[in-house]
Amino acid sequence: MGLFNPNAPLTADLNLLFQIAIFFFLAAGVSIAKFRRKFIEHGATMAIALVLNTISIAVVMIPSFQGFRGVLSMPFTRPAFIIVVHAAAGTLVEIIGVWLVGTWAFRHHNIKACARKRSIMRATVFLWLVELLLGMYVYIMLYVPI
Repeated sequence: MGLFNPNAPLTADLNLLFQIAIFFFLAAGVSIAKFRRKFIEHGATMAIALVLNTISIAVVMIPSFQGFRGVLSMPFTRPAFIIVVHAAAGTLVEIIGVWLVGTWAFRHHNIKACARKRSIMRATVFLWLVELLLGMYVYIMLYVPI
């Protein structure tokens, strides 16, 4: 039994809350760079958000995705399409995030090198938001009777 809906597993509810918290943490990281100009702290905050997201993917999302075989066996339905788009967007965010954090970790004192990736960083945060909203939609679609 979930926190928000008796039809939802507790792990789905907790992961939804966890993902929202991660996004606020990510927004704090953006704010650290934009307003405080503390780029090492910004990078560390983004790295922590990425690690938390990776844990969530490994512990909750991949097992959940594997459990959707029935939904995914009908690939031309809206639920299957949304779930696949959500998973693809999440995978892309994770790959780009690992690349950004990985390149930062080896050259975190070279602010100019990081600054050149600013547009990629912004696009990744935007895609992360889209992916979070898709995840919320997946939650509603699967667990909230409408």
